[in-house]
Amino acid sequence: MYTVKIVHEYIHGPIWVYGPDGISVWEYPLIHNDTVLAKLNEQAADMYDGYFEFDSHDVPCWFNHEKEKAEKESMLDLITQIVARLNEINDGSFVIEDLETERLRAL
Repeated sequence: MYTVKIVHEYIHGPIWVYGPDGISVWEYPLIHNDTVLAKLNEQAADMYDGYFEFDSHDVPCWFNHEKEKAEKESMLDLITQIVARLNEINDGSFVIEDLETERLRAL
């Protein structure tokens, strides 16, 4: 059984797929070839990546928590759409672990 984790990471997007062995897989066709998911993942990645500022606040890399809080509802909407789409295409070969929704709600 595959596991799809929803968790943000810089320059990746929130969709992570793990094989039965628990190791991240680069390409899982059911998910990676879905154009709707690809678009939503890219939108979420672009938004999340925008929270990182370089050579700002006297540090090489700074995360703008205030911007993330200000855009929380937009990001929650994207994550909700991603999870909904995953549920639509799920053929029973994977489970979904959403690690972002509760984190974002708590902001």
